[in-house]
Amino acid sequence: MKTQKLAVIGAGHVGSHVLAYAASSELFGEIAVIDPRDKIAYGEALDQDHATGLISRRNINIHSGGYEEVADADIVIVSATHVYAPDPVPADRQELIKNNAAIIREIMDNIVKYTRDAILIFITNPADTVAYIACNEYDYPTQQILSTGCMLDSSRLRHLIGRHYGVDPKSVSGYMMGEHGYTAFPVLSRLTVGGIPFDQLAEYFPEVEPLSPDQITEHVVQTAYEVFDAKVGVTNAGVAESAIEVARAILLDEKAIYPVAVPFVDGEYGFDKPSAFSVPCVLGRNGVERRLTVSLNDWETKKLNISVASIQASIELAESLK
Repeated sequence: MKTQKLAVIGAGHVGSHVLAYAASSELFGEIAVIDPRDKIAYGEALDQDHATGLISRRNINIHSGGYEEVADADIVIVSATHVYAPDPVPADRQELIKNNAAIIREIMDNIVKYTRDAILIFITNPADTVAYIACNEYDYPTQQILSTGCMLDSSRLRHLIGRHYGVDPKSVSGYMMGEHGYTAFPVLSRLTVGGIPFDQLAEYFPEVEPLSPDQITEHVVQTAYEVFDAKVGVTNAGVAESAIEVARAILLDEKAIYPVAVPFVDGEYGFDKPSAFSVPCVLGRNGVERRLTVSLNDWETKKLNISVASIQASIELAESLK
């Protein structure tokens, strides 16, 4: 019986965390690590392979290799990025596009030599634009391409609301939409805490100071840069675990709904230009099996328009760099 195979492209700060979470997830029988720095890929793979001797680990095959490893992969997680010097100030979207568009195109050039069957999960930023490039420029099956998008942003949202109201964040149901990054926004008209709608929380938690939509948005967006600053230029654990959670939903055919970034080519949400942004999607064995078009209030609609404009500007820049 064929075991599930993962290929991890990029063995840096994020890719090494993806590998670690994948190795302990019990989802895969084989994991291949691909990186142009062959020695680093070999070292990361060997380090995790040594851990299969521990009682807590399954005996899986972890190794490094070239792009031929994607030929029989079920899932490919791409975290490769331009290597920046440690800096507590993150690169802006334009700088990320200028440096990472070429990297993603090189990776896709190699992937499509060997497969159009694997489901591709992108972490590389800017995540929305990267998903668009991979789908639009390479004619890869649309439902098999996504990025982690607002997965981590949404976890930060639930963390904020849970801690603020003194409840388990997992009791919060809600998500962020739009761009992963500066212009992401919470869909508060759909957020609930233990089934209680956001706009009714004051009735049930009268002792807690209410949070405004703008306060929540600023906190969720800025807390990422708090991590970036404290770790001197990197956020890796949360997004890596988000990618494995997405992979789990796909491989186990969970039909889970997650806010991932997907390419839009048919004018959904009223936008007539092709784009890519995070919306709630049903994930299963075929990848993105359904995109949910949710009704937004006026504040959310305004935020989405701002977010999509930012993403489309990035897409235009990426296209100018071909």
